[in-house]
Amino acid sequence: MTGPFSCGPEDRAIPRNYIYTCLNDALTASGLTGPANEELRYRPHDFRRIFVTDALRSGLPPHIAARICGHRTVDTTLGYAAIYPEDVINHHRSFIARRRALRPGEEYREPTAQEWQDFLAHFELRKVALGVCARDFGNPLRP
Repeated sequence: MTGPFSCGPEDRAIPRNYIYTCLNDALTASGLTGPANEELRYRPHDFRRIFVTDALRSGLPPHIAARICGHRTVDTTLGYAAIYPEDVINHHRSFIARRRALRPGEEYREPTAQEWQDFLAHFELRKVALGVCARDFGNPLRP
């Protein structure tokens, strides 16, 4: 089930097969066909793959895409992407280069010993405050 929609006076979850039906009805109405002139069919999950591919090609770091998708490993996310790993690396590098071009150069200097110790101390306090669990904060535990 997905988000709520109105059904008379009630708000209900949208059934997955309703989304599937709407998607494929729209696709049939478009008249688009596959390479062998076959009827195209989509599932809602196909859009996760499209999102991941587009996000990685746009420079989103793979580990962030993995977090967004709820994947436990980056390898799962990269399996979704319809691009080669070299493309992922090149797009990530260009993303970093664009980001660095927009930021002041002094942000990329080596930290002093004291700044590094302050960071490590802060990080340890965060781990104590949030716990050391690998799951996203606020997400329920999965069996």
